[in-house]
Amino acid sequence: MLRILKWVAGLIVVALVVGLVAMKIVYGRGTPFPNVATEPSFPADSVEIAIETELPPGMVSVSPQGRVFFTLHPFHRPQDHVEHLVFEWADGAARPVAPGLADRLHGVFGITADAQGRLWAVRPGAMEGRPTEVLALDPDAGEIVYAFEFPEGTAGFAQDLRVSADGRYVFLADTGLLRFTAAALLVLDTEGDRWRQVLTDHETTAPQDWVMRRTDGRPYRLGYGLVTFQVGVDGIALSADGDWLTYATMTHDGVFRVPTALLADFETTDAEIAAAVERVGPGPTSDGIETMPDGGTVITDVENGGLAVLGPDGALRTLVARGDVDWADSVSVGPDGAVWFTDSELTALLGPFGEPASLEEMRAAGPFAIYRIPRESR
Repeated sequence: MLRILKWVAGLIVVALVVGLVAMKIVYGRGTPFPNVATEPSFPADSVEIAIETELPPGMVSVSPQGRVFFTLHPFHRPQDHVEHLVFEWADGAARPVAPGLADRLHGVFGITADAQGRLWAVRPGAMEGRPTEVLALDPDAGEIVYAFEFPEGTAGFAQDLRVSADGRYVFLADTGLLRFTAAALLVLDTEGDRWRQVLTDHETTAPQDWVMRRTDGRPYRLGYGLVTFQVGVDGIALSADGDWLTYATMTHDGVFRVPTALLADFETTDAEIAAAVERVGPGPTSDGIETMPDGGTVITDVENGGLAVLGPDGALRTLVARGDVDWADSVSVGPDGAVWFTDSELTALLGPFGEPASLEEMRAAGPFAIYRIPRESR
């Protein structure tokens, strides 16, 4: 009997080793991403710390009216430590948005402020075992004025969103779970609550086989090196005229755009949409993006701790880089031309399996910053 038990144990060990090797081969591969940084256009001291937070921030969105909204990053599970996760920065203080709905806003990832003064938010559900939800908030009344729940098992990793000028169409980026599930763009028509998924696992929305590096130069992998951090489409932005949706896949060397008219026409086929995709130009490994008043695109440069700008001419240049920024996450451009961005401290504080740091560890690493580059500094 003992010999049989040893034999079974040996088989289990062999199977485990084979499984780990197979996972490393399939999910742990990749080529180092080329460093696309240039000499920064502006010095690091042109960036001011506009907001300090006790826990790492996630998204920032400046409304067309100049109101500044931000979140605490859900990967750090801030709901375990504080009640409110979504804020407006006003008169030098962080004020909770819809304080009576704090529990309903747990898990909020992407936010965007629309022309009607509403704050839109997406709550991806896959990580919490619930359906993904899109909400529109009236920040003054503290009320939800629109809510949509995706069917169970869909849109599980929807993380960024933008809203058409008329408030009807919501465009979302579903990153997928690394390479384990497919990435895609989503379109929600709030009139009738219709939605569609497009460009699923498309060459422009799926991650390429790159290895992202941390700002200290080390490759970014999970599971003690078994899984390379390769993520699908994440940052999205609308052109000033609303005619184009620009998008960037986090682990990808390109930035792309697609006509919003095709996305909003639910009669168009995926093939027709794919045929209309245009490459805007090169990009860094990125998280958030936003369009600039001159038609360019500002992109968070995750590897180099700052921002890059893809000009209307297709040329990529570094806007600013800071040695103390760990993960440039979200970016927003205000009506005054100021550029805001967050540092969510993902590689610095998340564990080898993506688990959050303890409250004590986060407090020791803080305070955390939301940065602003005034227009006059640029």
